[in-house]
Amino acid sequence: MNHIKKIGEAFTRERDRWPLWAPLAIGAGIAIYFQLPFEPPLWALAAMPLLIIPVLLVRNYFGLMIALSIPVLIAIGFNAGQMETKLVEAPMLGKQIGPTGVTGRLVYTELMPQGIRLTLKNPQIDRLPMEQTPLKVRVRMKNETLADVPPTGSLVNLWAELGPFSEPVAPHATDFRWQAYFKQLGGLGWSMGEIRLTDSNPPVPSWRDKFSLAFEHARLVLTQHVYTYLSGDAAAMTAARLNGEQTGISEPVINAMRIAGLAHLLSTSGFHVTIMGLLVYFPLRAILALIPWIALRYPIKKWAAFGAILSTIGYTLLVGSPAATLRSMIMTGIAMLGVLVDRPATVMRLVMLSAAIVMLILPEAILGPSFQMSFAAVLCLIAAYERAPGWTAGEPKVNLPAWIEPIWKHLYAIIRTSLIATAATTPFSIYHFGTFSFYGFAANALAIPLTSFWVMPCILLAYITVPFGWDGPFITGAGWGVGIIIKIAMMVARWPYALLHASAMPAASLVAVILGGLWLCLWRRRWRFLGLLPVLAGMLYPLYTALPDFMVTADGKEWAVRLADGRLAVPTLRKDKFVFEQWQERLGNPDLVDIRDLPDNDNRLRCDNAGCVYRLGGHVLAVPRVDEAALEDCDHADIVVAPFIIRDCAAKTVIDDTELWNHGAHVIYFSGGKMRIDYARGRRGMRPWSVGWKNQ
Repeated sequence: MNHIKKIGEAFTRERDRWPLWAPLAIGAGIAIYFQLPFEPPLWALAAMPLLIIPVLLVRNYFGLMIALSIPVLIAIGFNAGQMETKLVEAPMLGKQIGPTGVTGRLVYTELMPQGIRLTLKNPQIDRLPMEQTPLKVRVRMKNETLADVPPTGSLVNLWAELGPFSEPVAPHATDFRWQAYFKQLGGLGWSMGEIRLTDSNPPVPSWRDKFSLAFEHARLVLTQHVYTYLSGDAAAMTAARLNGEQTGISEPVINAMRIAGLAHLLSTSGFHVTIMGLLVYFPLRAILALIPWIALRYPIKKWAAFGAILSTIGYTLLVGSPAATLRSMIMTGIAMLGVLVDRPATVMRLVMLSAAIVMLILPEAILGPSFQMSFAAVLCLIAAYERAPGWTAGEPKVNLPAWIEPIWKHLYAIIRTSLIATAATTPFSIYHFGTFSFYGFAANALAIPLTSFWVMPCILLAYITVPFGWDGPFITGAGWGVGIIIKIAMMVARWPYALLHASAMPAASLVAVILGGLWLCLWRRRWRFLGLLPVLAGMLYPLYTALPDFMVTADGKEWAVRLADGRLAVPTLRKDKFVFEQWQERLGNPDLVDIRDLPDNDNRLRCDNAGCVYRLGGHVLAVPRVDEAALEDCDHADIVVAPFIIRDCAAKTVIDDTELWNHGAHVIYFSGGKMRIDYARGRRGMRPWSVGWKNQ
């Protein structure tokens, strides 16, 4: 009882920190909505207003009011997810179409390492009814360049083959179809033909379309300017700083940046938005201070803050609005708003308020790595510097020459910040990507100063001078800095053990880490260290998490089995590399081997022209290739998996074309004499982004 009483007293003493937990309740409501196996009815939107009534009735009892507010916040998050889903609802393709004629408005152009990628809005697809036609489709064109692209907003026609976005290749794996739904992308495809201009200036139906087309036109102009002065990956990464597009960066550079822990510099992140705001605030204030007539008569600090707000909003709109940039824009905006109204913002409340706002604007973002890693890094940095325990209290005492001391202090601050941010983002990196960059702090210590003091100032000056055609030297300068960052990434990526791989983290483990991390960061008193227990329990997931022994895709064409030495055996290495890479990622990056390269005496897997048989733990799993083999396998196998329909089978478990269509990708676990089957579609249920969903 004494322990309970002490916890209660500690909880009461920290009542000023209670509101900081509100975003967690909102996020819980959003997560509950997206995890439902069915789409809730619209009358569920009435839950939040009804739940507010009890809160108002007990508003004079602070503790009870706080307790009753938790369901309200959960309902707000739930309703936000439901409303966002309804607002962006649009048809999605469920099967391959074409090659066929496609006509639509060109709203987005992306440069790829080979070719370009176009996004067409309100397309007309031959032989597809309008009620089944997506709002947007994305088409890859390998033989075209930026010079071949018509003006943004044009009506174009092309010959393309379209299809749906891929489903998860395993339970809890990345769902590209879900991601596309909230971008209102209903299909993707490719075209080997040419772009035909139908109308260069069709009428634009709404002000929103005019607004987005204006920014897309600006992005395209900036991209063209970059490639006028630069080339290769330096041009692609510089363009990413200017317009938010990273699709033009080659795969080797992307891999090197990820291995080196510099992936946050590939695309526009919250770091870049903050730098952009500060690059406007401090110089503008300094310039105004140099003019006595203005500095003595007007609030130049507020003018500079207003300029910083405008710059961060403009930069966010120009590079798109992913969760990380939106978070940084909101945080910077609120901080500068505090300057305008002479009310300094509390940093911890600032970050949690911005989290709540982003959740309500982009509820789907909380399930993605951008939101999670961005907020984790910022929250942990603020908590560490807020309390300044031990090694975060200041620079270690080192006797250095006076001219070196400022450099050392800056370098130490970067290393310290990198270590904290790396520790904060590691669980999310493992959960979403199955990797951990071992030397990320070293790479960031070199790359971040270069980005902050050279690349981003050049980018800002390029923005300012591009209307006058004077942006060339600044784009060239930014490209020079980006080129050095690429060399740093390539160097660090070659170091031994630069990238460590881990098996897929269960969602429950990540939830434990999140709850423990919040407990550690949001409270002030010593009881906050209790949060280390769930963090430790979550990070030890490999000790209690089993790896699947057999995996098969939703169409049944690709499958893999785990061999005794941990390698993955697949039907052929020449087919779907994308699927195999995702399976490798989830199993800790084991090597792939073609079944044709296995020795004849392999104890687990044996194959012939008719199919394969996998034996483990007393179970027999057969993968027939033809109907005749399936009939034979049904007599002696426990499990039969085939990409066609099997009838009258004596096997205990049959996973055929019908079963795969109903449940999607399957994974099978063998443990001793027991077997467990899990599948992807069953966890998602029937939602608006699911294959087979029909509008009611």
